[in-house]
Amino acid sequence: MHSIYATTTARIWGTSKSWSTAQTVFPDQRNRDCTVELEIQGDDRNGYNLVMAPSGFFTADSWHLAKQDALDAACDIFDVPQNEWSDVRTSENG
Repeated sequence: MHSIYATTTARIWGTSKSWSTAQTVFPDQRNRDCTVELEIQGDDRNGYNLVMAPSGFFTADSWHLAKQDALDAACDIFDVPQNEWSDVRTSENG
């Protein structure tokens, strides 16, 4: 299995056990900007998981048939462009 990594900052609403990047999901919950560690892991045979780990919140993932679909989801959710992904996990992204 091959992984690629990215790190970003995002505003997260909710609690440590239930979070969203959309204010409308948890409009009355507190929110904060935090570092989000992202990883896409997988292969063409089994599909790809986009792993999302906002600091202080639980880790979530989503499954995608193609790597490009996972990259597009990361861009849609966290505004992370494709050129910000790396094959190497840096000290900044864990």
